[in-house]
Amino acid sequence: MRVPRSLLRRLAADCRGNLIIEFALALPILMLMLVGLLDLGRFSLQKSAMLQGAREGAQYGITAPTETANINTTAQNASGLTGVTATNTVFCECSSAPGTTVQCTATCSGSAVLKKYITVTTTGSFSSVWGSATVSFGLNGPNGWTGAWTPPTSMTSSVTLIVP
Repeated sequence: MRVPRSLLRRLAADCRGNLIIEFALALPILMLMLVGLLDLGRFSLQKSAMLQGAREGAQYGITAPTETANINTTAQNASGLTGVTATNTVFCECSSAPGTTVQCTATCSGSAVLKKYITVTTTGSFSSVWGSATVSFGLNGPNGWTGAWTPPTSMTSSVTLIVP
């Protein structure tokens, strides 16, 4: 059966279904980006909450650096998240040798001053929308590219303050 040329010209000029086809092709990429951005936002909010918890714990530790259990509890409660653990350490250094840790009972030489610090670290788990599986993407082949992304499963925040 032979198709008339006028019918072929009309079909070639008809664009009524193009928008649906283009949207169907772009939708998976748009959804992947949307879910990725939502996951990144959730991670950022939880990381910020853990940082706030560590900050609150360190501020409590400034007033009572020997109350380890209370410092950790303050940090855990201030994060507002469940399953967060907190640890703290107290360390000292002489002003003449910054970055060199000394015993807090040590005496610094010369006019150096003994500085006392407290570090509070909060750690928690993060459950991604993707789960904990690695997501692979890309083109395979001799000249193709591939990529993979493994979502984070845990996060840590730490704050160090000087004890006056």
